[in-house]
Amino acid sequence: MERQQDADAVEQELAGDGSLKKILTSTIHTIEDNKAQVFEIYETAKEEVEACRRQLDELKKQTRTVIDRVDALAVEEQKKKQELVRVSGNFTHYSEERIRASYESVKNVQVELGVERDKEQQLRHQRDNMELRLRRLGGLLDQAEHLALAIGSVLSYLANQFNGVVWKIEAVQKDKFVGARIIRAQEEERYRLSRELHDGPAQDMANLIFQTSIVEKLVDYDPDEAKHSLQELRQQIRDCLTSVRQVIFDMRPMALDDLGLEAALSQLVQKLAQRGIVYARFETDGKRYDLPKHVEIAVFRIVQEALANVAHHSGQNKATVRMLYSTGALSVLIEDHGCGFDMDADQKAQGD
Repeated sequence: MERQQDADAVEQELAGDGSLKKILTSTIHTIEDNKAQVFEIYETAKEEVEACRRQLDELKKQTRTVIDRVDALAVEEQKKKQELVRVSGNFTHYSEERIRASYESVKNVQVELGVERDKEQQLRHQRDNMELRLRRLGGLLDQAEHLALAIGSVLSYLANQFNGVVWKIEAVQKDKFVGARIIRAQEEERYRLSRELHDGPAQDMANLIFQTSIVEKLVDYDPDEAKHSLQELRQQIRDCLTSVRQVIFDMRPMALDDLGLEAALSQLVQKLAQRGIVYARFETDGKRYDLPKHVEIAVFRIVQEALANVAHHSGQNKATVRMLYSTGALSVLIEDHGCGFDMDADQKAQGD
């Protein structure tokens, strides 16, 4: 309701200056169209990269086969030549027809060897060209990915400005750097989430669809195998559901809304331990009091990121999380026994 009232106030304030609204609307539509085009380029480049990788693997396989064939023919050629020398040097024991046959045998091997060497050269050339093409496409794919992220950040930023704070555009410009950083962080989180869903549950579901088609064919002629496959599918579905629940928890743990910050952090520590990522001990001290929701979310995300850093950078998988309630302040300490870093060297590097 409040957002609608703000929007109405914005429209009234812009009534005498419709050109600004028109420019912003046109700009947003243009960026949306370009974002869709960049996404299509990204998807096309991704498909092309996968196709090139498959072709490159096939070319490498063919090249290895031909190289082995060339090596074998080279050895055979030497044997045939030695046989020809032995036969042609002993006219008393071998007939002219036998010598001619040995000569023809050498000639045939040499012809076949020449053909295989030409084929090897062509395959090597095709393989090198395909590797070069794959590198170029990989660069294009990275550029398209970064461009899509940048356009998404700009589009979200402009849309938020247009829908919510056009009437405060002068004030917002003073904080545009912070706003852009926030929007970019949101876009990066959305991108991370989309990749996590694509690489996890989406891939699992695609595999399940493929396996169900196999089970469907097994039902008619091998019911026992079909039953066994269904049991495996059931377990895979459970695993997929677990992955989806983990993604949901990472987005917004339900315990944070239902039970509060302490319960959410305790649940986070338990889940990380169950997944074998990091084993942390959670402790609290002081008289507990309620915090604003945005503060609880901020504290939760800070602890979540800190434990992720422990797992990825400390060289250890054990930590302690201490939360201390005091008057007017909440202190959170995350300790680990990792490798750490040299403060003096770090300060010196910053000074240089």
